[in-house]
Amino acid sequence: MKKLSLLIALCMLLTIGGVYATWSYVGSTDIIDAFAESKVTIADAVIEGTYGIYKIDSNLILTVDQANDNHEAELVFGSNNDQPVYLTVTFTPSVNAPKAIKDNAVNSELYFGVTTPMQYKIDADGNYSESGTAVDIFKFKNSGNGNLDNTFTWTKNADGTFTYTLNEDALKEQISLSQTFVLDIKAEHDAFRTALKGNIVARVTDGTVN
Repeated sequence: MKKLSLLIALCMLLTIGGVYATWSYVGSTDIIDAFAESKVTIADAVIEGTYGIYKIDSNLILTVDQANDNHEAELVFGSNNDQPVYLTVTFTPSVNAPKAIKDNAVNSELYFGVTTPMQYKIDADGNYSESGTAVDIFKFKNSGNGNLDNTFTWTKNADGTFTYTLNEDALKEQISLSQTFVLDIKAEHDAFRTALKGNIVARVTDGTVN
C-alpha cells in the first residue's frame, strides 16, 4: 500500500524593525531611506493519497526588533490579523482510509527550517565583519530530518479531522535567535537586514519526505 507523504512549506514574513520600535543611530544630515518588503508565497499544495491530506495554517509574523533600545536584537512574535498567534496542522483522512487511520490519524512530525541559509558574519567579539565567521541567525528546537523522531499528539475533531496547534508560547520554544546579536552601528543593521533573505518554513511529514 502506498504511504502518503507530504511536506508543506509555510512562509512567514521576516522583517527587521517593524511597528514595535525604530532602530535609531547617530548619523548625519542624510535622511535614511525607507522601504517595505513583501514576501511572495505560493498557495498550499495537497497530495491526496490512500490515507488523507495534511494542511498547515498560521497567522505568524516574525520581526527582529531591538530589546530595551540598546541595539540588541530580539525576535518578536506577532500575528497578521487580530487573533492570537497560532500555527495549526490539520490531517483529513480520505474516505477510503482504513478505520485505524480514521480513528487515530497517522504518526506525524512537525519541524522547522529556513528556505535559504540566513547567516550573519561576526568576528571574535561578535561584531559584524565581512571576513568573519558566518553564523546562523535562527535556531530551531526541532530542525527535523523526517525520521519521526519527534512525533506529536493529534486532537480528533467532531468532523473527523485531526488537528495539532502551537500557540505563541509553544512557537517561541521552537523558533529563536541562535545567539545575542548587537547591531550598534547602522552598517551592522544593514548587514543583518541583508542576511534576512529567506523565510522560516514549517514542515509536517509522516516520515517519507518529498
